[in-house]
Amino acid sequence: MTTGSDSVSVRLDAQRQAVQDGLTRLLRLGGDQREDWLDRRQPPPDGRANWWLYLLLVIDRQIGGRPDRQAAWVDLKLWLLRQGSARGIFTPIEIAEKTAYFVAGLRPAGSESAVVLPSADDVVRACLDAIPEDLDHVAVLNERRDLRGLDRTRMLRSRQARILISAAQLHLDEVRDEHLASRLRKWIAVKPRLV
Repeated sequence: MTTGSDSVSVRLDAQRQAVQDGLTRLLRLGGDQREDWLDRRQPPPDGRANWWLYLLLVIDRQIGGRPDRQAAWVDLKLWLLRQGSARGIFTPIEIAEKTAYFVAGLRPAGSESAVVLPSADDVVRACLDAIPEDLDHVAVLNERRDLRGLDRTRMLRSRQARILISAAQLHLDEVRDEHLASRLRKWIAVKPRLV
């Protein structure tokens, strides 16, 4: 006799397998066919972000468990991140951060996926370009009480800058463009005073 929790577990396992099978099929499709696949399966707006995050999570599991096909899965995740941006699922800040951490996690492994990874310069440039304030205008704190003088928007932008600098900083040693590296170092120097 099965209980209610058993049937829920079976249903969830079937849903997970269906998503994994769909993503495996997506690996073999070309660009237009991939977009059609997303168009047909994407849920209504209220559940869309979670669906996209779940797709990315399933791909992360595939990358960790299938080194023989790792490059294809990495390429698929990068493609989905670009699609998520183009379709307004994720903001440029979220895409830059997700890409930076994803690439940083793969690059040291020296795996075959390194061929499809964006360069450190591209990753850092995307992070810096996504910062919603420039270095001269971003809200910084000299003392904790400075928070009282900041409105919510300025605090949020300062926090977003901190998040993006933390993600970009992981790639500093690999950056080839010295101007870009210098720009990042200036942000790193300010980072401790960001909200």
